[in-house]
Amino acid sequence: MKWQQRVRVATGLSCWQIMLHVLIVTLLVMGWTSGTLVRVGLGLCVLYGISVLLMLFLQRHHEARWREFGDVLEELTTTWYFGASLIVIWLLSRVLQNNYLLAVVGLAILAGPAVVSLLTKERKLPAKSFGLHQRGNTANPHDHR
Repeated sequence: MKWQQRVRVATGLSCWQIMLHVLIVTLLVMGWTSGTLVRVGLGLCVLYGISVLLMLFLQRHHEARWREFGDVLEELTTTWYFGASLIVIWLLSRVLQNNYLLAVVGLAILAGPAVVSLLTKERKLPAKSFGLHQRGNTANPHDHR
């Protein structure tokens, strides 16, 4: 087994995702030590938003290679949603002084996508069985009445 596969099995993340996390943490630490953490946080949130918009656009592109790039962006944004949401909650805490309102907003940001995903999940319909006695034509289910 290659070392990249061992890392993926051990962490659940690919090497490029781990390097992205290290880069983001480095940017946040550098912003904190230099006193520009708010600007760095805003920049990371904007970058995340652009990635999501590009993902949505490229996944519906007519060329396969752009759709594949959209899939990479989907993996990126899925991996980074929690980090981006924590940065947004922290930035909102700098503006909102009401802890209850901040808690509700934080809960909506963190749990919102999971709840929406569960509510909009497609219900599997039972498969319709067309009998073998359809006027002698088993290939055409529309003749069955």
